[in-house]
Amino acid sequence: MKYFSKIISLSTLLVLSVGAPIEQEKDKTVKILTDKPDSITADKWNDYCISMKNFFTTTKNENPIIRDYDIDFSYNKDEIYDKKSTNEYESYINNIIRELKSNTYDMMILDDKFLFADNAFVSSDYVDTSFSRDIHNEYLELTNDVNKETLSFHDNKILNDGYYNNHLYALPFEKDFDVIYYRKDNANLSSADMTNVSWDALAEMKGEGAPNTISVASGNDDELLNLFLEYTNEKINLTDKDKESNYAKLYNDNSKDIYNAFSTFTSKITENNNFEVTQDNAYKSFIGKSSAVYKGKASQYRAIFDSQNGNNIMMKLPPKNVSVISKKYLVINKNSLLDKKVLIEVALKLTSREMQLYKAEQFGKFPTFDLNQRGSDPSIKTYAEKNFELLNLMNRIIPLHLKDVFSSKFSAPFMEIRALLPQDLRNYLKSKKDEDLFNVFENTQKLLMDKSKVIHIPTYFLYAPIFIFTVFALTVIATIIKYRNYPCLKIFSPGFCILSILGLIMNIISPIFTLGMNDPKMCKFNYTYDTLYTDLTLFPMVAVTYRLYTIYRSKARDNKIKNLNTRIYIFFIIGMISMVVYSAICSFFIHNYYFLSYGTIDTYRQPVCKYTDSRVFEFIERRVNELIINYQLMVISDSI
Repeated sequence: MKYFSKIISLSTLLVLSVGAPIEQEKDKTVKILTDKPDSITADKWNDYCISMKNFFTTTKNENPIIRDYDIDFSYNKDEIYDKKSTNEYESYINNIIRELKSNTYDMMILDDKFLFADNAFVSSDYVDTSFSRDIHNEYLELTNDVNKETLSFHDNKILNDGYYNNHLYALPFEKDFDVIYYRKDNANLSSADMTNVSWDALAEMKGEGAPNTISVASGNDDELLNLFLEYTNEKINLTDKDKESNYAKLYNDNSKDIYNAFSTFTSKITENNNFEVTQDNAYKSFIGKSSAVYKGKASQYRAIFDSQNGNNIMMKLPPKNVSVISKKYLVINKNSLLDKKVLIEVALKLTSREMQLYKAEQFGKFPTFDLNQRGSDPSIKTYAEKNFELLNLMNRIIPLHLKDVFSSKFSAPFMEIRALLPQDLRNYLKSKKDEDLFNVFENTQKLLMDKSKVIHIPTYFLYAPIFIFTVFALTVIATIIKYRNYPCLKIFSPGFCILSILGLIMNIISPIFTLGMNDPKMCKFNYTYDTLYTDLTLFPMVAVTYRLYTIYRSKARDNKIKNLNTRIYIFFIIGMISMVVYSAICSFFIHNYYFLSYGTIDTYRQPVCKYTDSRVFEFIERRVNELIINYQLMVISDSI
């Protein structure tokens, strides 16, 4: 009997085990999207990723949360490295946004030119339409999960750029900067102190046997923009506290001199004004001794020095030691299916001082260290001791941060500037049309009504018609009050007519409040004010129309008219109060207001008030107004 019982028990367990669902093991690989590498470092890219993966594997056991996880790097193979058109850049941006909104990648390594570049005090209709709005909402916020003290080894400027509105979204991953490469046998450059060398002087330093001087990837939008700003910085200082006022010199009476100087400079360093040179072609021209200097990135130095001709190549800072600083950040995709705690720990591991030091030693990557801490931080001290020459180089840099150069209160979002300005520069270098470039630079900073060459209508030309029409409307009101008891006028409800005219007056004087508005908070009052004068105009019209319709259709007597008036007054009071209260609640507690500029930096930028998170409320309000107007039309047509 016991034997039989055991058979039944085992059979039951077997049936239950077969019927139970088998839980699939979760994918424990953290997938990371990066930008496509340049042609110089592309051969080392796989080694770089494998090496980082191995280092992560050997150190992850220290943290039990990520012990069972692995990492995997990849990039979009269809990405064009040398983006030389707006369409190519738009495709690049939209691919990142598309991946952020999916869960294919758990993390991304993003360039600082992309990070928060869609945000500005005055948003852009071009950016909202071509890309997306508030892209940072797709990043996992790290403010409450990462202790800022654990990030203190990062350079303060680089770390702060990972914050948006005091919220941490991005961790510093690595940095880079512009340099020039030259051959040792170039006596002029070998002995030159770049502090005293200008770009124009560099263009004259031809090496032996090199027909050209500087090899630049002019077909790469980023490189062209960097070159223009580094060159322009010699004419107007864009690195100091007065950069905003200095930037204005790019669109003043003397700005054409700067444009012409840059055009002359580029004609010296390019063949037949060819502005389609890729980064690969520029480097090959230098290696093939067709040019004396190659303008590249500091992060390429290890790959260049390890190449066949590397022993004969040297590196220096650009003229005047001014160099555009590039930064990369690691962000976590909020839509990832992996545990957020795991992702945060992996992100901290990949951006740690140990990982950055390892990348620097193995591949010549530049860490985001605060080098002033080399006396107290062992990792930073180790880096400084092993890279003494590089440290001296970095200490001499006069940094140029692109987004800071273009940043001002009413400036266009950097994403729009990056998408359009390089092509405008290239068009100018080909056409030499000063006015077009002048207009673009002014548009990057100024709104339409603030531009210098816009015809500014004197204030009295605006206020004069407002005053005239307001006086006329008030005269009509006075006339209505004077003759309000006349039978032919009384039937039209003079009180309602006066209210409707008051609504028209509020509409007439509204430009006084809207012109020159420079604070989104004022949009809240403007929205409520707009609703008030719209409804103050429409509701009395409905009341008068309904009263006339009822009287003539029913031939009501005086006592019925009194009851009718009571109903109309109740309807008017309830309707007006409801709409104004509804509008005020939406405006002050629901709508999120911001300024949006129509047009682009290529044309003009005209700001308007916009609000988000309000489609339902806006739909309701519009339908109510449409219902009022349609009712009036129906009553009028029925009375004919």
